[in-house]
Amino acid sequence: MNELLEARDKRVGIIESLLENNDYVLSLRCNYPGLKKDNKYTHKVINVFNEVIYYRFAVSDSIFLCDLEGPVYLYVVNHTDVIELKKQTILLENNHPLGRLVDIDVYYKSIKSVSRKDVSVPSRKCFLCGENAFNCMVLKKHELSELIEYYHRVVDKYDQVPLDIIEYTNQAMMYELCIYPKFGLVSPYSQGSHADMDHFLFIDSISVLNKYMYQFAQLGFKEQEIEDMYEEAIRIGLNCEREMFQKTKGVNTHKGLIFVLGSLVVACAKVIFAKKAFSDIFMYVMRLTKAKLGELNQLDTNKLSNGEEIYLKYGIAGARKEAALGFPIIQNALNILDIENKNTYVKTLIYIMSVCDDTTIIHRKGPEGLEYVRTTMKELWENTTDQKLMEINDRFIKEGISPGGAADLLCGTIFLSLIKKYLNKGE
Repeated sequence: MNELLEARDKRVGIIESLLENNDYVLSLRCNYPGLKKDNKYTHKVINVFNEVIYYRFAVSDSIFLCDLEGPVYLYVVNHTDVIELKKQTILLENNHPLGRLVDIDVYYKSIKSVSRKDVSVPSRKCFLCGENAFNCMVLKKHELSELIEYYHRVVDKYDQVPLDIIEYTNQAMMYELCIYPKFGLVSPYSQGSHADMDHFLFIDSISVLNKYMYQFAQLGFKEQEIEDMYEEAIRIGLNCEREMFQKTKGVNTHKGLIFVLGSLVVACAKVIFAKKAFSDIFMYVMRLTKAKLGELNQLDTNKLSNGEEIYLKYGIAGARKEAALGFPIIQNALNILDIENKNTYVKTLIYIMSVCDDTTIIHRKGPEGLEYVRTTMKELWENTTDQKLMEINDRFIKEGISPGGAADLLCGTIFLSLIKKYLNKGE
């Protein structure tokens, strides 16, 4: 106990010295129960919140300590209003998924920290029972093992979310691959309209994409505003695309899907982090991808993708426009697809093909080819029989039609159906 008091006195002494030349100091500590505060759980929490502090506040200097108090950060911050600063730290403690596990103390020109009472905010509640935390601690109301187990469970659950999301990206990509008939797309039963692809190549590609979808999920599961994630999302996407082409030896299996599914993954992770509703996923996608649509007005004509060439030639923005609008086709398709009924998957693909500005089709067959596909699928939607399904499937393969853009949107629809079920289960 004496060593713990010495560690506390050391921290207080450093804060005191920082306040000699600075008005505002923040102290970030973990609320870890018991004496063994230097462990993998406290380091995980402190590292997450260190990133949050740097993002939310104007930090001019920081000091890291690690002793019997566990890992601790002290920050010199530039601010103009002590009450507002304290309220911001309280919001983090109250709203961040790991906020209950830390103390963020505010010091203003004095070694006496600003309390919640000073800003008319109720005292913190106990982890387990919701009563006054200080009273529970003084009365030793709960077993130490209970408190530690709670702390570990919260951190483990936080780490689990990106992994849960990737379970569903993998499931969605494999489901989309296995659907049949697919009207020119690759499946386990046919190469479709692609002499250079088969379903094994797609599995190879999916094995690469999942690694990067995990990075997209980690990116979205953070305190940052989603617009501030854009540059990092682009970097992840480009790295994913590069490794995909290495794995497939230059064959484009999933380039469009990296953008569609990557955008959805970041948005889903942000919704879970911010405890928002499922419908907010589409708002987050719009905010994330708005800049991507704007890039079409600043293209380098010396190195254009197929989609960019189509935009310059026909003014069709494809997946970028869909994303910037919040994927309205996917929103409608979610009303058709029943994740428990595999028979609805082909029907959903038919709907998407009937309305989608599919730049993959335009690249191969021009706008006339797209209109032909749309008209055909609208007729099939109205009158779907097994005979017609196979007849149109075989015809599109012979004609070299492949609705790659529609496949990406279908995969996104399957993914969001799985995520919706996951969120409902969590509630």
